[in-house]
Amino acid sequence: MNVLVDCPQSSAGEWRFRLFDVDVRVKLWFWLGVVLLCGAQNTAAVLIWVAVCFASILIHEFAHVADFRLSGEKADIVLYGWGGLTIPYHHPRGTAQQFVTALAGPAAGFCVAALAAAAAVLSGATIRAGWHVFFPVLAAVPPNLPSRLQPTSLPYVLLNDLLWVNLYWGLVNLLPVFPLDGAHAARAVLEQHDPYNGRRKALMLSAAVAALMAAFGAVERNLYMLLIFLVLAVSSAAALEGERPRSPRVNQRWRG
Repeated sequence: MNVLVDCPQSSAGEWRFRLFDVDVRVKLWFWLGVVLLCGAQNTAAVLIWVAVCFASILIHEFAHVADFRLSGEKADIVLYGWGGLTIPYHHPRGTAQQFVTALAGPAAGFCVAALAAAAAVLSGATIRAGWHVFFPVLAAVPPNLPSRLQPTSLPYVLLNDLLWVNLYWGLVNLLPVFPLDGAHAARAVLEQHDPYNGRRKALMLSAAVAALMAAFGAVERNLYMLLIFLVLAVSSAAALEGERPRSPRVNQRWRG
């Protein structure tokens, strides 16, 4: 069953290349989505943002690929409007492996954020912590710059983009909302406890959390959060309709 967040099959405007023996496809919608998320108006800052998003999401997906390879599985990468996908050649895996693979991407992003923070400190900057919605954020600020001012020099634009994409987006990615990695980790746990209806429960959790996030976006008048999580809630609800409850008895008869 196709849902709203599925990767489109069209190859129009697609960029294809091979890196570390992995086929990578970059959809046109990936670039459009990244540019739409950029709040900068300076051309150089926009280019830095696009480069950071591309490199960070590619590193994220290669972390998934590396985990697949540890178990002898090959995979390809697709970057599209919702971020990235790692597509293994053979899908069936144990629940423990699925859980680890789901968290490998965010873990790689957190490592990149840690390196960016270390580079900022070594350059003499101050790392300031704050909150955005429910999640902590870090910002690299040049020395002697009042906290109310934002650093605009290109090196600090680069460092702060790296911190934002790899830390904040990484934390958001842990939400149990499909197609985010947190949902795949949650599904692995739920399928471990309930092999027959774990996926259905994961979709129910995804729809509920996405709806709550959309409601929070409406309260905060955050149109972007409202629209994104509303689409994800509808997508999970649509996928849930295609999932029928199963029982061990029914499954045994089907296998026989």
